[in-house]
Amino acid sequence: MIRTRTDRLLALALVGVAAGALPPWLVPNPWYDGVAPAVYRAGQGSGLETWGLATLPLAVLAVGVLVWREGRVATTSAALVGASAATVAAEVAYQSATTPWLLPGPGVALTAASAVAVVALVARARNRADPGR
Repeated sequence: MIRTRTDRLLALALVGVAAGALPPWLVPNPWYDGVAPAVYRAGQGSGLETWGLATLPLAVLAVGVLVWREGRVATTSAALVGASAATVAAEVAYQSATTPWLLPGPGVALTAASAVAVVALVARARNRADPGR
């Protein structure tokens, strides 16, 4: 069960990772002066068209593990989801950096910020659980 303040914040950060899958992950660059191709890239409509389809169920699963289990299993699963979501957000941001007519969208920003919060909260929970480390 979720008992501590850190666990509640961790659940909220995991919900943020899940919510980051819904908004667009790629948006048109309004400052691009060149000719943008009339090609629709996956992620311009919703993050569920790309990697958001993977981060959403993983975050929901990690919240479920956090609610039903406690201890190392819950924090380990949350850490894996946070690290993988941060990696996915960084990859999409890099991909849009190599495409000058696209920018990372709000889904990438929400996913990245929530993933960093998840990893930081897991580190905090582990340090509190084992202060000798």
